[in-house]
Amino acid sequence: MSGIFGIVDSRHRSNIHALTNKMSAAMSHRHWFVAESFVDEAAGVSLGRIGIGIFNKAQQPIWNPTHTIALVMAGEFYKRDTFSGNNPSLSDEEFALALYEKQGDGFAKQLNGAFLIGIYNKTENRVLIVNDRFGLYPLYYACLDGKLLFAPEVKGLLCDNEFTRRLDITALAQYVRFQHLLGTRTFFEDIHLLPAGSVLQFDIATSSCVIDTYWSYTDIPYRPEMRFNEAVEETGYLFRQAVARLSSGPYRPGVYLSGGLDARSILGMIERRPIVSVNYGARNCRDVYYANRIAKAVGSDHHWFDFPNGKWVEQIADFHLELTEGFHSWIHAHGMSTLPRARELMDVNLTGWDGGSVMAYAESPVFFHYSTVDDNALTVDLFTKFNQQCTWPSITESEEGMLYCEPTWKRMKGRAFESFRIEFSKYLHYRQDMRGQYFFLDNHCSRLTQNFIIFTRSHVEVRFPFFDYDLIDFVFSLPAQMLAYRKFYRAIIQREMPRLAYIPYDKDEVVPTTNALIRGVQAESVRFKRRVNRHIAKIFPERHPLYADYDEYLRTDLREWAERILYDKKTEERGIFDSSFLRSLMNRHLSGLEIWTIGKIAPLITYEMMLRRYFD
Repeated sequence: MSGIFGIVDSRHRSNIHALTNKMSAAMSHRHWFVAESFVDEAAGVSLGRIGIGIFNKAQQPIWNPTHTIALVMAGEFYKRDTFSGNNPSLSDEEFALALYEKQGDGFAKQLNGAFLIGIYNKTENRVLIVNDRFGLYPLYYACLDGKLLFAPEVKGLLCDNEFTRRLDITALAQYVRFQHLLGTRTFFEDIHLLPAGSVLQFDIATSSCVIDTYWSYTDIPYRPEMRFNEAVEETGYLFRQAVARLSSGPYRPGVYLSGGLDARSILGMIERRPIVSVNYGARNCRDVYYANRIAKAVGSDHHWFDFPNGKWVEQIADFHLELTEGFHSWIHAHGMSTLPRARELMDVNLTGWDGGSVMAYAESPVFFHYSTVDDNALTVDLFTKFNQQCTWPSITESEEGMLYCEPTWKRMKGRAFESFRIEFSKYLHYRQDMRGQYFFLDNHCSRLTQNFIIFTRSHVEVRFPFFDYDLIDFVFSLPAQMLAYRKFYRAIIQREMPRLAYIPYDKDEVVPTTNALIRGVQAESVRFKRRVNRHIAKIFPERHPLYADYDEYLRTDLREWAERILYDKKTEERGIFDSSFLRSLMNRHLSGLEIWTIGKIAPLITYEMMLRRYFD
């Protein structure tokens, strides 16, 4: 994926030229990847960038006129017109360099977009790394024994043969319980994710590394006096403005469309024509059916990709692992098989990624409900929901005790909850009604679902209308209760794109209109048809709620593949998972007597795959 990478090794323990080239090659996944780097061998510094040939086409690094400051960048800026002295003819890279020279380290506060920037200041003998407010371009770093390594993928850091690969046992505990990691953890003790809205400074002379935060949710004002209708009007305006900004320009925009609310909202706002929409899934599923209706309503050039069986999962499993490095289980790989064709159709995907988390407060009031009781109640409630409701239900506490071999279990017991409690404690100073929301965004969206963005960026670039700075600043300034139950979200759709308010939402097949009468009548009609089909005869058409039935895949097309990994002698000899319990889990799933057991099994398969690729 697109990003920046580099090395600072002032003690000259590494062959910096060879290591830089090795990192570049490890992260160049397709023939269209472009990687460039600069090496100052005397200083022990290398700086590079990698991309997919769409954004940042000019040669990098760029230098200031005195050739004392070098800059590399991945991504783009969305707004530059508010800054004094801005020259429209400057590229984003040139603009960032000029702003840095003018304002110093504080330049990060003036940037608006999705980006990663690396700066080598020869005069001050230091390296600076800056990301955007939401960390939309992930960066991993390791600072050990006076050496700094950084890259958009963990494998870039693992290219260094001097790096000792020590597994983070707490990361394993989290992965098994939540199916993703929390905070800045990776599977390796000494590799961390750069926090969003941060500036990393590495002083070459002293080999010291400091990370400062230049933006946080505390910078968002609070508007408890805002009326509902006023908030809907302003949000609609800001969202339309964001979509217009990100769908304009020389790049071909496209939208991965589903039957949900997020992508339809973006597609409904785009005025540019022609506009491409892409959808995938089993033929008789709600996503495909409603996405097709939405595409017809807005007149997009629509493309559908069938999932007739689960064989595609095994075919792309290795590439999915290569891109997401185990942070993303294979049961979330949907869409990867469509990317080669998507690259032919679009340059940039305007993603609906986690729009519901922004507009509808994770579509649930649970995240603020317990904050009016006390912090302990909210912590326990969120832990349960992260474990059982935010994705497929995960391993329970009783299952966790049987999952591990005895020596491993002695080290694992209680780690998942304690690490969760520690991470959530960092959010207790935020607004009481938004603590859970902010934690959800940073620890579920950014650590699980953002992996969809990561693998998409192997083929097309991605833009984020829902993470527009102005939009976030306004929506998150509102009382949380205003955003709950999707009422607020439905009101925006009804106001800004009314024709899409009368196409049902795939989750419950009820129209997302604010007209209570129409919504009520249609909801009752849905319930009536389902009762007739269930108790009398299947008279009315029924559409499968899942676009990809991973549960059934694992019982059929993927069974042999999964069992080869779970039951392999290598898996057993690690002494991590109890082999008899692995067989028990798989047998429970194959029996079909329980639902959602796949959320317990798939992460174990993925973790073993990760170990074989990146640890062994």
